[in-house]
Parts: sequence; structure tokens; C-alpha cells
Amino acid sequence: MYSPNNGPFGGGSFGRGPFGGGRRGGFGSSRYQYQTLPYAQSEAQSSALIGKVMTLLAFSFVFASIGAFMGLTVISLTTGSYLFVALGGLVVLIALQFLIQKPGINLVLLYLFTFLEGLSLSPILKSYMSNPTDTYILGEAFLITAITSFALALYAWTTKRNFSGIRDYLFFGVILLLVAGIMEFFFHSTLFALIISVAGIAIFSGYVLFYVQRAKYMADTLPNAIGLTASLFITLLNLFLYILEFLSILQGGRRR
Repeated sequence: MYSPNNGPFGGGSFGRGPFGGGRRGGFGSSRYQYQTLPYAQSEAQSSALIGKVMTLLAFSFVFASIGAFMGLTVISLTTGSYLFVALGGLVVLIALQFLIQKPGINLVLLYLFTFLEGLSLSPILKSYMSNPTDTYILGEAFLITAITSFALALYAWTTKRNFSGIRDYLFFGVILLLVAGIMEFFFHSTLFALIISVAGIAIFSGYVLFYVQRAKYMADTLPNAIGLTASLFITLLNLFLYILEFLSILQGGRRR
């Protein structure tokens, strides 16, 4: 599980406006400082930015799908190769942190990262697709994730409620998820796993609200768009995995 705060785009300062503040994320802050809009400026730039983010996110999932498809049909990941791919994705994400303002290179790194994430997801997809019941659960998880993400994004973009204050709580929640995940690995409690999945869904739903609303107060630049895209990609991927876990427990399917 990735944490949005753990990536290069989880920390940093929002700057002016409702998201103002000088604090940084806890897992290691971004060296890239997002460019923000003056408070109360026209929403034209923010609308253009979210348009860029949605386009980049769509292409990111296309590359992730290609990676997953290759993992299902061409490349059969062993435990060792899975760890290599997962580590490679982390290295690419860190490289993107330092090269995010390099035109061309930043896009290559973004899509390479999403491709590797899709490839690393293929063993989970393969385990579910081997059984008709589990395949149905997998489809449900995709659909619920898509509907939930769209609804949350729409609400975050249109509401006047300020979500800037939830970042620290979400970060603390991710820490608890990591600790709880380690504990569940050893104790194998179905009830505990169900609680973790519910908490994971709530936390990463909160991150969707946080990042989408954040885009309203940022300048329309490609580095901003790429940074938000990477953060939202990681968030949505985690949201999908926790929804998949939740449905698997409730319906007696295969658990990851």
C-alpha cells in the first residue's frame, strides 16, 4: 500500500488562500513547491488545471492497464520479480520528485510509474480472475471505485466546505493503517481485516476530497498537474484495493 504522503507529492505548502499554511507532510516532504493562485482569483486557471489532471489521470490508467495486461498475459511475476517491479515503481516515483519540472522527462516518469504499478497489480488480478465468483467481486470493486471517486471529486469541487484541515488526520490514519496491516498479517483475524478495509476506504476517500479541492487553489502548470495526477493515482489505487478487500470479506471471495 502506498501512502499519498509517502510520495513526493504528499507534502509541501499550499500557499495562499483557504489552503494556506507552511507545514509539510510527515513521510518526507516534496522538494517541488506547488505554485498557488492568489486568493479569490478567477476559477479559470483552476478549471484548466483540473482538466489537465483528469487527462493525465486517464492516460495514467491506460498505461496501468497495459502493465496489468502484460502481467496477466506476457510476464508472469514471481515473488522476486514482483519485489523488483514494486521497488522499481518506488524508484521512478522518487525520480519524478526531482525531475518534475523537466518537460518530457516528467511525463515519461509519470507513465512509467503507472505502468509499473499496473504490472505489480497483475498477481492480485490474476488470483481473482481464476475464479468466476472472485471475478464478479473484482468487477464490483472497479465499478464502486469509479462511482465513489467521481461522486467525491464532484462534491469536493463544488462544495464550499474547506477540507484543508483533514490532511494531518489522514496522514495519521495512514500510519495506523500501516501498523494495523502488519498486525493483521500475523494474527489473520477476519473481523480485524474488515475494520482495516473500512478504515482504508474512509481514509483514501478523504484524500480524494483533499486533492481535488486542492486543485482549485493551484496555478495551471504542468508540474502541478503531474504532481496532483501522481497523488490521485496512488489514492485511487489504494481506494480500489481496500474496496476489493472489503467486498472479498463480505462475499467470501479471495482476499489479497
